[in-house]
Amino acid sequence: MKKLFTSLLIISSLFSFSQTEKLFYYTEKDSLLGVKNQNGKIIIPLQPSHFADSYLNGQEIKTMIFNLNFHQYYNRKGDFLFDVYLTSEGPDDINEGFIRYTENKKSGLYSDQGEKIIPAKYDWISRIKFGFAQFCNGCHFDYTKDPEHPQLVGGTWGYVGKNGVEIQPTEKRNHPKDFEIENHQFIPYQFEHNEKEKQVVAFFEKRKKQILQINGSDCKGTEIYFEIVGKPSELDPFYKIATFELCGSYLHSSNENYDDFKNFKVSEDGKKFYAVYLDSFHSKEYLEYVEKKILVDKWIKKNLKK
Repeated sequence: MKKLFTSLLIISSLFSFSQTEKLFYYTEKDSLLGVKNQNGKIIIPLQPSHFADSYLNGQEIKTMIFNLNFHQYYNRKGDFLFDVYLTSEGPDDINEGFIRYTENKKSGLYSDQGEKIIPAKYDWISRIKFGFAQFCNGCHFDYTKDPEHPQLVGGTWGYVGKNGVEIQPTEKRNHPKDFEIENHQFIPYQFEHNEKEKQVVAFFEKRKKQILQINGSDCKGTEIYFEIVGKPSELDPFYKIATFELCGSYLHSSNENYDDFKNFKVSEDGKKFYAVYLDSFHSKEYLEYVEKKILVDKWIKKNLKK
């Protein structure tokens, strides 16, 4: 439950933006939660919610989609979008700009902009990682050996890209960042950049040794990549850059809600580069988190002096 509250706070309070209609949570009796705009117009009427604590009353919603209850996501028009995919640790959260959802016991993928990217057609789908996800149909969780962390067994398996197109692995590497999977096959590199975006990525590539030196790694020989996982919008006028750590066949992607200084933001004009971290403070009864930024070169210089 702590993770749920933390995720909700982070999602709803991270970003500043200029938009005509602002949205705010409103609560009643610590059991009902709804959404109003800045003029007091009800966008979503009060409804029972696990999140309906008084500290949320008046808190601004600064994302395109938001969780109003344990598993229900809505858009800014107040339309119900989907039931989020539930994991053993709670509801799935947004990763690389995407989130898993369920419908009729099948799973698919939504973007953080409220777009249905992959219809709910798989029995299981992984989180997007490095621009692609793994899926299976006809598979099931085997609870006999480990009830808490059951394995998926059986079925037909495959891969799908963040564009919703299923991927056919290749027999050879055609791009330096193609990801090697089992049987010495490769998932084609899933990111595309225009010239401006290439310059953004190149900025971090030139500093990858210093960034790896500062952040460290538990694996010798770790390779790190930087990719744009979010583009400037009215809600958040920055490029979002995630760090991907490759160690052998293990690939870890930074989580924007938890991994300080492994996520970065770049101004829309591509001229200011920031390392992002979360700072906490006590507001009323609860611990809240606020996103803070420091210029990348200033952060590198400060930390390499230690």
